[in-house]
Amino acid sequence: MSAPLVRPYITYDDLCRLPADGNRYELIDGEAYLTPSPNSRHQKIVGRLHGAFRAAIPDRSEILFAPLDVVLANGTALQPDLLFIREANLGILQSVVHGAPDLVIEVLSPATVAMDRGVKMEAYARHGIGEYWIVDGELGAIEIYRLDSAAGAYRLATRCAEGERATTPLLPALSIVPSQICRA
Repeated sequence: MSAPLVRPYITYDDLCRLPADGNRYELIDGEAYLTPSPNSRHQKIVGRLHGAFRAAIPDRSEILFAPLDVVLANGTALQPDLLFIREANLGILQSVVHGAPDLVIEVLSPATVAMDRGVKMEAYARHGIGEYWIVDGELGAIEIYRLDSAAGAYRLATRCAEGERATTPLLPALSIVPSQICRA
């Protein structure tokens, strides 16, 4: 009788010891996921979002972009497209981020949409990230989710599209028009 096939639980330290193979990996609950390289449109959207956030930051808060590991637990390390850390929480920012940023953003790509709306979203909520934005460049829309701590899950706060503005109470000066961010 053969033994069942069991995947080993991978820790963040294990992930860091893997030989460099040119790929990006994310770790969720001890399972490694290969993260494909984004296309140029995706990167343009990330760049515009970064600029909008940077212009709205009034203090030492940080807006950072991938690739940068966000270590949420020993078996969970993700690389959100963008992450925002308020000045009061900058202690989590070391050579990588150790803890929950205040806000993370994922820009959808055909290869990542299921993960961004599925296991990554669940992991972000489970580890206490208060706000999660999903940017759909094809539709020119931004979905803003806020953590319902009692439920341990995100609730859709708003969906912004043509003519609307994406905002967050974390940065009162921020006002993003999705069509301007998502243009080709």
